[in-house]
Amino acid sequence: MNYFNDACIEILKEIKKNNPKTQYELNQLKLKILNKYKTNGNLSYIPKNADIYFAASEDERKNFKDLLSLKPVRTISGVAPIALMSEPYPCPHTMKGIGPCTYCPGGPGSVFGNVPQSYTGREPSTRRAIRNNYDPYFIIFNRLEHYVAMGKVPDKAEIIMQGGTFTFFPKAYQEYFVKYALKAMNDFSKLFFDKDGDLDILKFKKFFELPRILMENDGRIKRIQQKLLYIKHLDLIDLEIKKKVEELFFKDFFDKKLMAEKFNALRKIENNNQNEITMSEQNISLKIIENKIQNPNITAIKTIQNKLKIQNNKNLSLKQIQKENETSLIRCVGLTIETKSDFGKLYHGNLMLELSCTRVEIGVQSIYDNVLEATNRGNTTADNIESIRILKDLGFKINCHYMPGLPHTTKEMDLHGLRQLFENPDYKPDMLKIYPCMVMEGTKLYEDWKNGKFKPLTTKEAAEIIAEAKRYVPEFLRIVRIQRDIPTYVTSSGVDRTNLRQYVERVCKEKRIKCRCIRCREAGLNSIQNKNINLENLKIKVTGYEASKGKEFFISAEDIENDVIFGYCRLRFPSQFLREEITKDSALIRELHVYSTAIQIGKKSSDSFQHKGIGKKLMAKAEEIARQHGKNKVVVLSGIGARQYFAMLGYDYDGNYMSKIFRKF
Repeated sequence: MNYFNDACIEILKEIKKNNPKTQYELNQLKLKILNKYKTNGNLSYIPKNADIYFAASEDERKNFKDLLSLKPVRTISGVAPIALMSEPYPCPHTMKGIGPCTYCPGGPGSVFGNVPQSYTGREPSTRRAIRNNYDPYFIIFNRLEHYVAMGKVPDKAEIIMQGGTFTFFPKAYQEYFVKYALKAMNDFSKLFFDKDGDLDILKFKKFFELPRILMENDGRIKRIQQKLLYIKHLDLIDLEIKKKVEELFFKDFFDKKLMAEKFNALRKIENNNQNEITMSEQNISLKIIENKIQNPNITAIKTIQNKLKIQNNKNLSLKQIQKENETSLIRCVGLTIETKSDFGKLYHGNLMLELSCTRVEIGVQSIYDNVLEATNRGNTTADNIESIRILKDLGFKINCHYMPGLPHTTKEMDLHGLRQLFENPDYKPDMLKIYPCMVMEGTKLYEDWKNGKFKPLTTKEAAEIIAEAKRYVPEFLRIVRIQRDIPTYVTSSGVDRTNLRQYVERVCKEKRIKCRCIRCREAGLNSIQNKNINLENLKIKVTGYEASKGKEFFISAEDIENDVIFGYCRLRFPSQFLREEITKDSALIRELHVYSTAIQIGKKSSDSFQHKGIGKKLMAKAEEIARQHGKNKVVVLSGIGARQYFAMLGYDYDGNYMSKIFRKF
């Protein structure tokens, strides 16, 4: 008997009866039902909102969608972010015999296991990657499933590539990884949405076997992965192939005997079950590491090589998949790649353009060369400055990582370092992640800490430094994160809480420090608390500043009275012309973003500021500024999924960019 499903149905009855308004009230109803089943020993797991959502009827889903929709902040900035973790792979300066960085955990053969460099295997995105065998196709399907289960249509998705220095991976692996991530978006769209963009809830529930039967969840995951393994290499543009897939997975789906026969057929069709083979290879690799027969970094490299041989269908090209994604229901509107500055130069920038990357995250970590050298960083401050300039002049958005509390720094040096990022034209990134240095087992810093040679920042000290730095944050910068997404139970010393941002906000409030970064002012987050925000107060504001030897214009749509930003456009006059598409009379648009609850492409909502002409106004202002300065061409580095939008504004395909040419005044 499926007690779990019965509990979900009873909770729905209680919702109808009691009409809860908050998550707290809903959780109280859940506990009431759970206690009833606990008494009989039939249930020990509280159903998630998604479980209740898929146990509901169509009318109930419509009526209770807002109540059962979780984590609205996930899409409150206008996009659906998806963290995508690459394979465990050595970092470049480790292979040079310099690194890894003294504070950096993880990596092949680490004390945390065979995990990506800089991670511990305990972070949510890493756990998801491990569960899906680091397969980009599996991970994207899994994440999109979660979004739909939360009542969202993640049609404007933003991929954030994690897992170390991605540009150090073999070029073939980089292309493979992006190709199958995009293919997953395309295939998910074809399988579960109709031509009007409406979700086929029945197909979705059948494919993902929802609502779950809790005791069979592991089997459910394995069965889903078997299905994905089958369709991963198929071209669903071919209507005949798509028809066969739908017959296989959506007809008589819950007939267990028929399903067993279907999966037996799949095993025969897939002579080389890539999932099983790869798992077998990983087990062999682990044995090699345990026996110390081979260097774990070499083993990781060989694992990548084997995966490319087995799992990469060369008949499906990256260009083909990218082109298809432009008009797919679920589109990649932004692609972020993490790298180091010595692997973020012109050669790497051109490769990232081929992958359709739009934003680069650079681990600056410190502005002090002696600190970079002491921590085995493998690059200099000059590398950081050069990389930031090159990548801006190619049109990328720049998100810098900075690490207060490193060896040989003081609190005063850390505050100065952060201010330099904000004020020194050689830096001035568009975004920033602040990661106070923490001590983790398996690092050289851990040994120094144990021997009393290193003392990390406390939570209080880190919060005070960051809060004080917020006095100086320019309005064109967005502080994306404060604190890494590493659970504190795997750290040995340093900041001891994962909600450091809330701690910092409390310190700011006590000291009357008002942060004016984009995140603190963006309309989506502010509209939750301030219901008076409306578009009638919108004004276009232009802030010009020098950065990386070029000229930047931060063009924002703001409610000045409430100090709220609806959206912005980043216009740059580059300092050098590194591509034939970017002429001496060109202006670059590096970003266009409207902040609010994400709304499906082609639709409008009174609850969101998207799709109401803000983007067009910002683009018109950018073009006006370009003309006024004698430019005759505007070049846009557009996300794949946004190219159709720029085409609608008169922009044409131009190499890896979209561009518009107009007469000079």
